This record gives sequence, C-alpha cells and structure tokens, in this order.
Amino acid sequence: MREEAPQGTVELRPHTAASLEPLLRWKNDVEIQWLSDGETRTYTREDVAATLQRWTRPSDDIVHLAINLVGRPEPIGFLHLALIERAHRRCRLGLVIGEKNMWGRGYGRQAATHAVTHAFDVLDLDRITAEVLADNPRSARLLERVGFVREGVMRESVQRDGSRVYELIYGLLRDEWTKRDA
Repeated sequence: MREEAPQGTVELRPHTAASLEPLLRWKNDVEIQWLSDGETRTYTREDVAATLQRWTRPSDDIVHLAINLVGRPEPIGFLHLALIERAHRRCRLGLVIGEKNMWGRGYGRQAATHAVTHAFDVLDLDRITAEVLADNPRSARLLERVGFVREGVMRESVQRDGSRVYELIYGLLRDEWTKRDA
C-alpha cells in the first residue's frame, strides 16, 4: 500500500511551458486516455502545444490549472473547472493525475479539494458536477472522499474502441461542502 501524501503538499497553478512535456506524455498514455475520456489516439507535440496555449488563455467559462507538488516546477497532473454557468452558478470538474507513480497517494483528493474550494469561494458557484467512466472506480472513490454524491448514471454514454461505456454522474452542492467543515 502506498503512503498517503501529507496535507498541503499539492497546489494548483496556472499552466506554464513546464506543462508541455508532461502533458505530451500523459495525453499519449493509453491507460490515462482509457480512464479519462475513453478516446485512444496519438497526440503530436503541436497538438499538445495548441491545447496548452488554449488552456493558458483567460476565459469566462473554463479554468485550467496544473496540479503541482509544492516546490516542484513540473506538474503531476491537471484539472479544469469547465462549463462555468454564472446564471445557474454551476460548473463541471475534470481531473487527471498524470504521473502514475503518484496514483493512490491522495494527491488527486487534495487537488479536487482545492478546486472545490476555488469553485465555491472564488467563483461563487453553488454546484459542481463530475462524470466518471463506470469502469474507473478509483476516480469514483476520489470524488466520494471529497464529498461528491452519486446522482445517476448515463447509460452507454461514451464510445470507446467499438463499445459503449456508462458514466457515473456526481454532484456536490455548496451547502453540503459548508456543512462538512462545520
């Protein structure tokens, strides 16, 4: 069993040029592709550089951040708060720990906790949703440990290598988050 990360070892930062090489590696990792969006394909350096450039542009409806360990310049993963709808005060969370040797150590949970705090305290939202592929129990457990509640299932939602995969829908409300700390 892996040792749990000490609290406060993860921070979220804007992406920099230091994100390019790790992102290129993670975007081309078949296991990460399989677990995160189900699409397996090859990404070129130019593809990833264009993605990174897009991620560093200011936007009203999405926040992209690198997941870093304190004192380490290269990220260990990335996340986004996407589909930010100010009128409905909601968004969607997506998170990837790309460094596989960091899996299972609590870094994803710390990053998700920081993202939730940002969504509620800085963006002033009331609801966060997240979707997890049904055959990715590790991500489902992460969301549940942060406080997300499973709200439903989207049957045959994702096309993956010729088959259909279910997605689990999770949600977290500001009131639930606030009560958790009380």
